Amino acid sequence: MIAAAALAVVFSGSAAAQGQGVAAAKQRYVQGSWVNLRESAQSSARIVAQVPANAVLQQLTERDGWCAVLYAGDARLGPPLAEPLQAHVACNLLADKPLTLAQAGKDAARAFWVAPSPNRLRAYGNALPRPPALQLPALAKSHAHEMPVQYPTRAEWDAAKKLMRAGVVLRPEQEIDRGRPVNPLDDLKLATHAVDHIPAVAPLAAPPTLPAIAPSYFRSHTSVALLHETDADGLAAVAGTRISVVPTGVPVGRFNRHSGPEIEYITGFWDVGTADQAFAAALTIYAITHQGLVGAHSVRQRYWDISNEDHYCGGHYPGRGFNDPGEEAQPVRGYAKLSDSAQVLTRLVLPATLAPDAVKVKTRRYATSWMQPADPPIRDKPQRKNTAVLVHEIDVDRDGVVDILRIDTPSPGGMSFEPIFDWRWYVNINGQWFRAGYWVDQECT
Repeated sequence: MIAAAALAVVFSGSAAAQGQGVAAAKQRYVQGSWVNLRESAQSSARIVAQVPANAVLQQLTERDGWCAVLYAGDARLGPPLAEPLQAHVACNLLADKPLTLAQAGKDAARAFWVAPSPNRLRAYGNALPRPPALQLPALAKSHAHEMPVQYPTRAEWDAAKKLMRAGVVLRPEQEIDRGRPVNPLDDLKLATHAVDHIPAVAPLAAPPTLPAIAPSYFRSHTSVALLHETDADGLAAVAGTRISVVPTGVPVGRFNRHSGPEIEYITGFWDVGTADQAFAAALTIYAITHQGLVGAHSVRQRYWDISNEDHYCGGHYPGRGFNDPGEEAQPVRGYAKLSDSAQVLTRLVLPATLAPDAVKVKTRRYATSWMQPADPPIRDKPQRKNTAVLVHEIDVDRDGVVDILRIDTPSPGGMSFEPIFDWRWYVNINGQWFRAGYWVDQECT
C-alpha cells in the first residue's frame, strides 16, 4: 500500500483543483474484498475501479450514505495511478482502521487480502462458489478420468493469483501459532491395558524427567519454525523470504475405481490444478542428527502438493507439516553431508544462520515392553518385546539449556506388534515449552 505521506503529495494538486482542499481528506480503509468504485453516487453508476480489502482511499465528502473518495492505486494490484481517481463508494464499506485477520473471520476473500499467503489463496479458491455444472454430482456424469475442469474467470481471483505469482513477504505472528505453554510429559501416554487384541504395555520402569528449562536460544515465537509444525507459509515467514505461487497446470477430476467410477475430488483450487512454491531468497533448511551433526539444504522452488487426495495409511503429520526436502534441495557448503539413512531428529528454519558445529544432543531412554502373542510360524509362543520411550534433548547453542525436545513414544503395531512410534516436538521459547508438531506412524496392510 502507498504511504499516507505519499498520498498527500499525490492528492495535493488534484484535490485543490477540484476545490476540495487536502485538509478535508480523511484516510479510510476498504472493508469488502472487491469493492466497486463508481463514477457517481448511485448504485447503478458506471464502475471505474474495483479494489480489495484494506485498499487506502482518501475520503473527501459524505452525503446520503455515499462517500466521495480519491484512489491513487494499490501496490498489491500494480504501480500507482498516473492521476488519482475521484470516485464514489458506499460509506458502510469504509472504516478508519485496516481490517485484521480476526475481523475477516471465515470470509476467505477478505482474509487473503488482509494477509496474502499461499494457504489463504488456496482457501480463497476453495471458497469461490462453483456453478452447478462444475459441482461433483454433475462432473461425475460429464467428465472422464483425468479430464480437465474449466472454471470461469473472475477479476478479483485473477488479481490474487497475479499478486501471489509476484510473491509476498509474510508476517511470522500471522503464520506461527503454538498456543499456550505446556508440560511435554502431559502428552506422554502409554496404553496400560489391553484394547481389543492389542496387548497391554508395561508401565515405564522409571518416570521420564525433563531437563531444567531457562531462556536460551529462541527468545520469541518468530525465532524458529520446525518443519514438523508448519508448512511453507510458516517457514517463509520466519526466514523472512518472499514466497510465490507459480501455477503449472489446470485442475482435473480423479476417480475412485473401487466403488464407482465416481469423481472423488478435483485437484487444486478453482483454476489452479497444480502449482510450485518459489522462495526468494532461497529457504535454508537445517537438519540435526542424533549425533548433533548439522546439515543444511537450500530450496528455491518446490512442488506444492494440492492434489486434494486424502491421507490413507502410513506415517504422516496429522496437522501442518513440510515434507523433508527432496531433489529440489541443494546442499549448503560447510555443513555435514548427511546420508539418506542418517537419523535426523529435527529440521528447522531460522531467521539467522545456524553454526555447523553448534549443536549438542543427549538422548535418555525409559524402558517399556509388551507381550507379542503367538503367531506361528513367526512366533511359536508369546514373546516379550522390549522397547523404550526416547527423550531427545537438543541444545542448539551448547549453553547447557535444551532448546528443542523430541519425545518418541512406542506402541504395538496392530498386526506385527512391533513398535511403531509417535514423535512429538517441543520448543523452548524464552524459558517455556510449546508444542511444535508431531508425527504418527501407522502399520498398513
